[in-house]
Amino acid sequence: MPLKLLIVEDEAPILRGLLRKIKQFHTPFTDIAGASSAAEALETLRQHGADLVMTDINMPEINGLELIQTAKSEGLCSRFIILSGYDDFSYARDALRLQVIDYLLKPIDDDQLEELLTRLGQAALSEQEKHEAEEQEQEAFTEGADHDYVEKPEASRQILDFIEANYVRDLSLTSVAEHVGLHPNYVSHLFKKETGMNVLAYIQQLRVIKAKELLISRPSLPLSEVAMQTGFESQRHFFKVFKKHTNMTPRQFGDAQLPTKRDNH
Repeated sequence: MPLKLLIVEDEAPILRGLLRKIKQFHTPFTDIAGASSAAEALETLRQHGADLVMTDINMPEINGLELIQTAKSEGLCSRFIILSGYDDFSYARDALRLQVIDYLLKPIDDDQLEELLTRLGQAALSEQEKHEAEEQEQEAFTEGADHDYVEKPEASRQILDFIEANYVRDLSLTSVAEHVGLHPNYVSHLFKKETGMNVLAYIQQLRVIKAKELLISRPSLPLSEVAMQTGFESQRHFFKVFKKHTNMTPRQFGDAQLPTKRDNH
């Protein structure tokens, strides 16, 4: 996919010179276009996008900084170089706020410009390749997950059985996935599809249920022991999770069971 560079300059001779010069450079940018105003540049960006915009800062009606701000807010481009004939710190400061990559003073040094465009072009290509690889990986995973889902209907039951038998241990998505011999991403996808919950949320909910059972069946058991026997990493963590699920502390829950137990005798 060709890399696009848009040069924005309101002085026609300078724009023509920049276009001619940059097209002769050996950089990764192969689609190089020009715009003679910020309004024209925005229209070009909305229609065709760009991987990098190099813009003059001092232009009538809409200046370079306003162009960058608008382009960023609309998601039209994320890389910008500013060209300026003024060594004015206020311009540079505003450019920094907009996270502009570089601020070049006219007249521009050809070697410096070619080196900068080469570096930015290579970075853009790497980012493009990384994005494409991530998309392909996600696509392959989705296809693989759907295929495996048909082939491994017993996987969900294996996962649930393993969690039920080992909830006291320090379980993680990775350890569950290793037990059933599947990729963690697939386990997460499958488990959510089957239960409507992610693995860690299910483990947490199961521990709270087991803690409730202990609080009812063994009311004299210290809360630190209840936490340990139900897989919580600490008594403090146990209190926090239990209250989140029940709107009561473990002690309040235990006390609430006492009248019911008396009524049963």
